[in-house]
Amino acid sequence: MSKLAWYISLAISLFGVFVVRYYFTLAPDESLKNINPAFIPLVFVIPFLLISLFISFVIGARYFVQAKGQQIVSYIVVLCVILALSTYLEYTQVQADLTAFGGGIADKGSLIFNFPIWNSYTNGWFVNEMIFFSLQAIAFGIGFFKRHTIELAQQEGGE
Repeated sequence: MSKLAWYISLAISLFGVFVVRYYFTLAPDESLKNINPAFIPLVFVIPFLLISLFISFVIGARYFVQAKGQQIVSYIVVLCVILALSTYLEYTQVQADLTAFGGGIADKGSLIFNFPIWNSYTNGWFVNEMIFFSLQAIAFGIGFFKRHTIELAQQEGGE
C-alpha cells in the first residue's frame, strides 16, 4: 500500500468527520428532528474511516520495522501530545456545550434532558477531528505489534 492511498483515505475520512461535526450537529437554538441528522452521513463515513484506520495500521507496521529507538520514542512523544491535546480540547468543547444546553442529560431544565448521550445536539462530541486524529495515531501505533510479521515477509522476499 502506498502512502498516497493513506493520504487519500485520511483526507476523505477527515472531510466526512468535518461534515458530520459542522453540518449535521444541531445548535442549541435549532429544533430536534425525528432522526439524528448525522445518521446517513455516518453510514458513508464509517467505511472510509475503517479503511483509513487499517491503512494507518499497515503504514505504522512498516514504519516500526525500520524504526530505531529514537524514532519509537518520537512516536510515543507525538502520541502523548496528540492524546493530551485531544483530551483537553474535547473536555473544553463538552463543557462549553453543556453550558449552552443548560446542563447535561440528567439535569432538569436542560435542552438535552432525558435524551440519550449521543443525540442530534451532541454529534460533535463523538465525531470530531480530535477523536479522528487520536484513533489514527493509535492505529498507527498498534502497527508496532505487527512489525515482526512484516519484517519476516520482507526477508522471505515478499512485500
